[in-house]
Amino acid sequence: MSFLSTAVQDVLEEGEFCSVAGLTPRGPHCTPLVFTLSAGRVWLTTSRRSVKARAWSVDPSTAGLVRHGDLAVTFSGTVRTFDLLDRRTWGATVAEGPLLARASVKFSRKNARFFAGYAADAKQVPFAWTPPGRVFVGIDVERTALLDEDGVQEGWNRWGGDVTSHDAFRVSKKGEPAFGKLPFDVRGAVGDGGDGALAIVGSRGPVVVPTRWLVDGGALYAALPIETLALADAGPEAPVALTVDRASAWRAREMVGAMVQGMGSLFTLRAVGGGGRSMKAVLKAVDPRADALVRIAPSRLVWWHGWSSGSASVG
Repeated sequence: MSFLSTAVQDVLEEGEFCSVAGLTPRGPHCTPLVFTLSAGRVWLTTSRRSVKARAWSVDPSTAGLVRHGDLAVTFSGTVRTFDLLDRRTWGATVAEGPLLARASVKFSRKNARFFAGYAADAKQVPFAWTPPGRVFVGIDVERTALLDEDGVQEGWNRWGGDVTSHDAFRVSKKGEPAFGKLPFDVRGAVGDGGDGALAIVGSRGPVVVPTRWLVDGGALYAALPIETLALADAGPEAPVALTVDRASAWRAREMVGAMVQGMGSLFTLRAVGGGGRSMKAVLKAVDPRADALVRIAPSRLVWWHGWSSGSASVG
């Protein structure tokens, strides 16, 4: 684990959730999961039939975001899946038995309160949420960046990149509200703005970064520092997914959130000429400290509340 700085390790050790993205034909699919860090890998579990599990069987590239306090760590890497019901993984499971055992113990200890929640709700837990219905996933971390509200504090291994921005910006509130099809309880929980995780597909695959977001009529915006957005090396248009959630401290049945997939139009203050004042006004409403904006044109909406979930086309 020597390639991870002390600050990055601290965030990955202490953070409670990891917003993890996989690549699908609809764009990035990003949702929060409990996790642990062991032997330089990020470990988590997912349902055997989940969208991410299917995506990773086709393309093992992934990215994630972990927050702790005022800091966040974004990383990208490659997935290794360990599934006792999939003979294709048996060789790796045997070869990496000791690593798997240590990771399993650490995962169980770190997330013990969630297992207590499962026990409390045992009669309601669907099969996909129980151990037999899940697969253990290890992510070989290939790049990390330490972020705060001002941007990138440190990076490890081949980031580079820049933001390719549109040169003009125009406010438009027309169209179907991005969260208009959410169930009433989910809509009330996520609100109209706040902190979120933005997954972007750039020149070297997916990247997940922290953002502030706002729904304004038919418009959906995400604001963040330019150098944070530059980690994705994307634009002026890119497939994106914005994930917002209200996590529970220990009970999965109380977790609620939503993900909007679509195309993102990228704008930076330094590149925008026409409509610069309008862009500044939007940034002031979303996050006055930010100097980059992503306007999201939604195409699909996914939501979850406890064991229930659903999806709908939008736009």
